[in-house]
Amino acid sequence: MADYESRTKRAPEESWVDRHCNNNRRSPSAGERHILELISQGAPLPGILNKLCTLIDIQVGNVVSLFLLPDGEQNHLCSVAQSAIKLGLHVFSSTDILSRDKSDLGTLVIYGCDPRWPTADEDRLIERAVYLAALALQRRGDEEDFERPSRRSRDEMDSAPERPPFIN
Repeated sequence: MADYESRTKRAPEESWVDRHCNNNRRSPSAGERHILELISQGAPLPGILNKLCTLIDIQVGNVVSLFLLPDGEQNHLCSVAQSAIKLGLHVFSSTDILSRDKSDLGTLVIYGCDPRWPTADEDRLIERAVYLAALALQRRGDEEDFERPSRRSRDEMDSAPERPPFIN
């Protein structure tokens, strides 16, 4: 009986959402720190973007957020928007994600149940999420560039004239 009482009186454990996303009750940057840790550890991009969406959806409430990445299909954004409208959702926010050199990395689109604009606090949250997404996407691009073989073929390198030795 004592064991049953101790289990029922125990404080409920915090979920990941409580620890990392509810910035209203916790440190305002707990979720951001977690995302930065994932980026620095080289976590898979879909997991990072999913956690960012969870962070936005929970903090804003009554919204569905998603990242649309360029894949060569121009109609993808339109088809997603049409599907959202059919479900009765309204565009809450749509923000381009740009790289350091201002090239398009994707778009953060947030749909809401009610037609309204983001508040100032929600705008700041969206800006932070876009910044973190840009970091993650840019890192993925940098890793792909690093892993891509050199443009010069092995034959070209073998036929190149020898460089003089370094003289100190």
